Amino acid sequence: MVKRLANSFLPKDVALFGLLTLGYFIAARLGLKLALVQPFATPMWLPAGGAIAAFLVFGYRVWPAVLVGSFLGHVTALGLVSASFLVPVGATLEGLAGAYLVNRFAHGVKAFDTAKDALLFAFFTCICAPSINAAVGIVVNYFGGHASMANSAIIVLSWWLSHGIGSLVVAPFLILLIGTSHHRLNLSDLIELMALLLGLIFICLLVFGPLSISLNEKHLVRAWLCVPFLMWAAFRFCPLEAAGTTLILFGSAIWGTLHGYGTFVSKNLMISWALLNTFVGVIGTMTLVIAALVVERRRIEEELLGVQSLLQAEVEGKTQKLAETVQALDVEVAGHARTKRSLRDNQEQVRLLVARTKVEERIQQVQTQGEGQK
Repeated sequence: MVKRLANSFLPKDVALFGLLTLGYFIAARLGLKLALVQPFATPMWLPAGGAIAAFLVFGYRVWPAVLVGSFLGHVTALGLVSASFLVPVGATLEGLAGAYLVNRFAHGVKAFDTAKDALLFAFFTCICAPSINAAVGIVVNYFGGHASMANSAIIVLSWWLSHGIGSLVVAPFLILLIGTSHHRLNLSDLIELMALLLGLIFICLLVFGPLSISLNEKHLVRAWLCVPFLMWAAFRFCPLEAAGTTLILFGSAIWGTLHGYGTFVSKNLMISWALLNTFVGVIGTMTLVIAALVVERRRIEEELLGVQSLLQAEVEGKTQKLAETVQALDVEVAGHARTKRSLRDNQEQVRLLVARTKVEERIQQVQTQGEGQK
């Protein structure tokens, strides 16, 4: 039994498990460093999106990598406390639940092919699945003595938002990058994409970066000016590029807010995170849905062009057959005309022959009568 189990894991599977464990470990450590106000409460929990992407792309079998990576990330940062054991279990269950719902109701890795599936993906991964870890948050914070029930509710809300935003920002980009095929960009597309990214980065520096103090001192440039760049990416490129631009925008927004830049900065960091997460959730969902709408429209146009080509080929075939039929009918009509002329000529010859025969008979009768009179 042990030998069979060992043979079932190929070297590439071991390497995959190792990479996923390492990736989740690094992401968890980075996430815990952002817990600046309350223990375990961060503005965006990146590992949540990584776990859902791993389950959707590689299957549910990689759950040990998520569990071990989460455990190592928490135990090395917090020590052997209850949270180091409970949070990894909640993170694994959250990823499994989100991936199952997306696979069951939103076509898995193809969730970004239609607007309906993209909206369902956001609903399942940002609202439904994070509630599991939010329940774990109550146990960790309240029963662990880290906060009162009232403060635990606020922390749980922040957990729910951070996990949901992490799934919305990270998971689509990873799924589209690893789990789906995407078209190659030609030179003109690359130039346009570079112009888009440079413009977006400049606006992010004006809104969420150090340039907000010098060039944007009066805050004339607001966060909503980043939205046209997201729409540009959604309409002109594939969902992968749209997810990448949202990742750049929201990464800049989170970095700037944590460092005191941007329109979401307030005296209460929890309020800043709530405003930031609301912005990220609304704009991120809108971008994914619009990108999916564009993909859906392009696919419908391609299908219509294909149907049009088939209909055109069918019409051309029918036209060719009709022309051949008309040509055959013309040949047949010409043959009938020749036959008719031949019959008419034969009738004329018969008539002349009959008339000639009658004349000859009349001549013979006359000759016979003449001989009789003699």
